[in-house]
Amino acid sequence: MRKLLLVLYISNICYSQQEVVSLSIEDAVKYGIENNRNLKNAEREIQMAYQERWKTIAIGLPNVSLDLNYLNNLELPTSLIPAEFFGGNKGDFSEIQFGTEQTAIGSVRMEQLLFDGSWLVGLEYSKIFLATSENFYEKTLLEVREGIIKLYSLVATLNEGISLLENNLENFKKDLNEVTELYKNGFQEKENVEQIRITLAQAELSLLQAIKTRDNQINLLKLVLGININDELLLVTSLDDFIGNNVVFANSLKDFDTGKNVDIKISQNMFDTKRIEYKLEKSKQLPKISGFVSGTYTGYNNEFNFTDKSQSWFGSSVVGVNLEIPLFNANRMNVSSQKAKIAMEQARANLEEQEERTQVEVIEKLNDYELANKSLGVNEQNMNLAISIEDKNSIKFFEGLVSSFELRQAQIQLLDSQQKYLNSVIELISIKTELETLYNN
Repeated sequence: MRKLLLVLYISNICYSQQEVVSLSIEDAVKYGIENNRNLKNAEREIQMAYQERWKTIAIGLPNVSLDLNYLNNLELPTSLIPAEFFGGNKGDFSEIQFGTEQTAIGSVRMEQLLFDGSWLVGLEYSKIFLATSENFYEKTLLEVREGIIKLYSLVATLNEGISLLENNLENFKKDLNEVTELYKNGFQEKENVEQIRITLAQAELSLLQAIKTRDNQINLLKLVLGININDELLLVTSLDDFIGNNVVFANSLKDFDTGKNVDIKISQNMFDTKRIEYKLEKSKQLPKISGFVSGTYTGYNNEFNFTDKSQSWFGSSVVGVNLEIPLFNANRMNVSSQKAKIAMEQARANLEEQEERTQVEVIEKLNDYELANKSLGVNEQNMNLAISIEDKNSIKFFEGLVSSFELRQAQIQLLDSQQKYLNSVIELISIKTELETLYNN
């Protein structure tokens, strides 16, 4: 009993911590952009690219370093001096120790890069790398938006399908109850009862499948949105709202701008990267020039009194220029340069291929959209006709004018027409969303 109470208590706590999130389609897109994990990582890639660019810029900025040294001669070095310098015999040497027991040295050095072709190319490369990261973020954002709209519309469509199936089941159950009562009283045959029962069982199975599919798609939508899987998600935008506001795509082929398509922009980034790599290989044959200024101060003492004002410091300074010219690796550089040039031409061909492939895809999607739009209208009309036919056949069946087989055919036709209509809605919204991604609207 105590275990049961504990389980109920824990379950109550978990349930109370569950949040309910209600989102319209517009709110869902906004929520996903703010909370999607892949999008956050893409944003972090931009931040890293920005830091990498500053790292490259810093190479060309003045570099100042401070070097402090303290030396304590435990035993002073001994030097041998010819004794004749001090009036001694020629050939003899006198042992002399020079210096102080302690020495402190402080030096400051500033280096400045004056010219380096590789660094200048590196600056351009870092700019392209940052632009590439931004375009990959944009691509991720478009993919997240597209995924949210497709999943949201699919769940909304499944909700509408569940509502239609529940309404059909209510009518089928009503027909089954009436024909069963007529059969018990001898006014109907058993086959008529079985025909309606078969249709009812098929509709119940379809309803169960729709509910399970809806639950699975809601979990996928939570994952894309960045919502806790245990929270409840309620969709505010109905299928009718979707059809009214989210299925019209007004742009034509002449409105397509290749400069806006994110895949083309990324291919352009890849070409620019290879172009810079080729430029980098050629820049390695250029000289490198840098300058420096250095100042050093040295103090000598037998005691550690370097902080005293009376301490004497001896200074020296130097200014210089370094020049590096590559001389003996020109052949190797030329081979690397030619290899980079070939890679650049490959990237150029890939860019042209991407532009043409994208335009073909746009034409295909525009044709698919036109067909899907017409298909939606036809299937909606057929569904309304199927509803009318099923109603009439149901009345005629109980009046004895049509058989149970004809009634079942009308019921199956109704279920099929409703499913085709819902599929048309999903297809149209999906194609329209893909077009928005291609146009980058």
